[in-house]
Amino acid sequence: MNEYTRREEVRWILIASATLVACIAAAVLLLVTAQGKLVPDPEALAMAKATGERSATYASLKCNRDAKTLADEIPLFRKAAEQARVAASVDPPEKDKGKKPVAKKDEKKPDVLLAWATAQPVYRAAKSLSRCREATEQAAGVRPDAARAWEAVRTANDLVPPADNDKSAQIDAARKLLSVLGDAPVDKLVQATKDAEGALKSAADEAEKKAATERATPTKRESLPKGLLAREVAISVGVGLALIALLISFLSVRAASSRRLVTLLPLRDAARNGMPGLQAAALLRLAAQPNGGEPGLVIGAAVGGLVTAAAFRLDADLFVAGVMAGLLLGLGAQVALRLGGGSTQWRQRATELGDIEKPAIPIVLILSGVNPGLEDQFLGFFSGLAPAEAAETVQKLASQAEDRILAAAEAGAAASAYAQQQAAQAQQAGFGAAPGFPQAGPPGYGGGHGGQQGR
Repeated sequence: MNEYTRREEVRWILIASATLVACIAAAVLLLVTAQGKLVPDPEALAMAKATGERSATYASLKCNRDAKTLADEIPLFRKAAEQARVAASVDPPEKDKGKKPVAKKDEKKPDVLLAWATAQPVYRAAKSLSRCREATEQAAGVRPDAARAWEAVRTANDLVPPADNDKSAQIDAARKLLSVLGDAPVDKLVQATKDAEGALKSAADEAEKKAATERATPTKRESLPKGLLAREVAISVGVGLALIALLISFLSVRAASSRRLVTLLPLRDAARNGMPGLQAAALLRLAAQPNGGEPGLVIGAAVGGLVTAAAFRLDADLFVAGVMAGLLLGLGAQVALRLGGGSTQWRQRATELGDIEKPAIPIVLILSGVNPGLEDQFLGFFSGLAPAEAAETVQKLASQAEDRILAAAEAGAAASAYAQQQAAQAQQAGFGAAPGFPQAGPPGYGGGHGGQQGR
């Protein structure tokens, strides 16, 4: 900055700086304090869904029904096995191993049809119940008293059912099934599956109640969206762009004032060397140039960033876009104002430069030679002249202004002398008295002794 920096430029730099600080600070505060929308807790909703699915899946297995069926069928199977004569041990005694069994004369053969017919319901119930152990223990916990029953069910499930025409295999299968499940504590499985079904249903109801509360009154903040840039990076970029705009505006003011300094300093010697018109012409041309600085750039960036931050607090990427859009809009508005303003400040700016430079040809004389309202036409003509022609034009304008001033002064002096002459004549005609006579009053009035003598 130097003495050639215009007061307008300093004023606009201060206005732009204050606007930038206020708007960008408010925008950053809005972005930093932004929070996601209140939404139902996704974990609670997922838990309700998962728990409900587990309860429904377990209910579809019908574990408790199968456990009850198995518990009801085993006593019937034991009784039918006695009647069908298949209750004997499958393995022969230790001492008879390796010997061919010999049938007794009065021993009746097992009833094949009765044996396998009563074993099949038990086998089907055990096979269906074998799928329920893991889910039951997860829901109701591992119960040691039911472990033997679960192992019996697993062994029964591993049993390969015999063919329909293999009677011997049917008898063996019935005996194995009886030996495995005959005395198993299946009632423990009935209680375990019942408890598991109740526990899953209670958990599903509780989870659904919590999910319904979350849907009605959300308590969890939604995470802020991720944009192209990280949130901190986007805020930093937006602020950096605004500061760069301020720096450009400051450098523009400095360049404009330095350009005026470089232009006018050498012309001081030209004015002393008998070429005062060059200095005055340069003053007029510099006064016609617009201000340095880009306050529209700075104010546009600040306002654009604030508006975007207020409207889209959750998306920091749009803050950068808003600052960039504000830069362009502000610059466009500034250019439009400069074009629309014309040369309204030309006289004031020329006078300020004249006060600084004190040119040999007073700026006031030159400006008085340009009719008010015709500044644009004059500057359009003046800017197209060569330096020598511009200097000559300035000298002519100053000379014409001096002539007008002198003529006006002479006319004023003549008018003043004429007025004094007329006043003197009027005084002699109406107010003056002849020598030796008393002074008379104004015409039409009688006054003093002169009036009486006149009558």
